[in-house]
Amino acid sequence: MDQKKPKKQKVKSIWLSDIHLGTSFSKAEELLDFLNHYKSDQIFLVGDIIDIWGMRSAWNWKRSHSRLIQNMIKLSQKGARIIYIPGNHDELFRDYVDLKFGDIEIKDKIEYLTRDGKRLLVTHGDAYDIFMQDSYRWLAHIGDRAFHLIQSVSRLTQRIRYWIGKDYWSLAGYMKQRTKSIARIIQRFEMALIGAARAEGYDGVICGHIHKAEIKTIEGLTYMNCGDWVDSCTALVEDLSGEFRTIHWLVEQQQHRWKQTRKMKKKGLKESTHVSD
Repeated sequence: MDQKKPKKQKVKSIWLSDIHLGTSFSKAEELLDFLNHYKSDQIFLVGDIIDIWGMRSAWNWKRSHSRLIQNMIKLSQKGARIIYIPGNHDELFRDYVDLKFGDIEIKDKIEYLTRDGKRLLVTHGDAYDIFMQDSYRWLAHIGDRAFHLIQSVSRLTQRIRYWIGKDYWSLAGYMKQRTKSIARIIQRFEMALIGAARAEGYDGVICGHIHKAEIKTIEGLTYMNCGDWVDSCTALVEDLSGEFRTIHWLVEQQQHRWKQTRKMKKKGLKESTHVSD
């Protein structure tokens, strides 16, 4: 029997960042599944979509990575506005800012107007990371290698937990929460972006870069980070009512599977009760 296509949930806008296509830990398959459940007329790709840095040392381009790009092109051809804002891992595309790749717009940053009239700066965020400045750039590449190692260990940990029936748990997320030095770096990054948004007259900022999904108020301005698709699998959306929320897709996926399992069990119980009658 053919499986029914899921009914898509319509939202006003979707923000995705840090997909890192071309690496072994990119969860493109999960993102394709997410896009099969959520629909929007505006999708913002907020940097580090294709990991050119990573592919220089190890090429891991999968079929799902090509399918994701094809999916984005198809959506843009059907009328969805797709804006690609390059980050540090795909900074090569900054040479093509204000041009179009087919129907996909390439921008360095962009202003977003919310349903309630607030102006938000949308940028990847690496320009406000001290470690991305020229004098520290060599350190950023060392950090990138360390990030790859952490992701490899995290992926192994996730597989083991899956085999023994445990819930999803992120090593990288745990380290960000528990390591004081990392927490201070993230806080400095957030404050730098809020400062830039205030200086340019914005009401807040939407970014990526640090792989930590967040929605909060800092000094009266809105700070939102759309997370990543290598570890947490998170997206930021503004729904049709104007509310912003973070979609934790792995959690939502798991809840959906539990609901389907319960439905199947109930259906099986009803059928067996009917037969016994």
